[in-house]
Amino acid sequence: MDDSLWLWVLLLIVVVAVAAIVVWALIARRKRLEAARAEAQVIRQRAQGGSAVAASAEERARDLQQQAREAQQQADQLHEQAEDATRVAREERDHVTGELLEADAVDPDVKKRR
Repeated sequence: MDDSLWLWVLLLIVVVAVAAIVVWALIARRKRLEAARAEAQVIRQRAQGGSAVAASAEERARDLQQQAREAQQQADQLHEQAEDATRVAREERDHVTGELLEADAVDPDVKKRR
């Protein structure tokens, strides 16, 4: 064979090898992209499942906040009632003390001890 034929054969081998490498690289890239898409889909599905959990947690939080507001209102009412009861007890104690002082003022035995 002459040298130019060898050169053309060698050039053809190089072109086929480069084409094979390009095809292999494109196939590998496509596989990586498909794997990334599949992983993204799994993450999205997991996130959607988590979304239901988050919605449930938010609903529970709203319920608990409402219960806390109601309990705070009840506590405020009980505090007012306790303040009123304390005021009444104080007034009653003052009245009793006043009557005891009045009885002491009237009692002749207490007058002697003074």
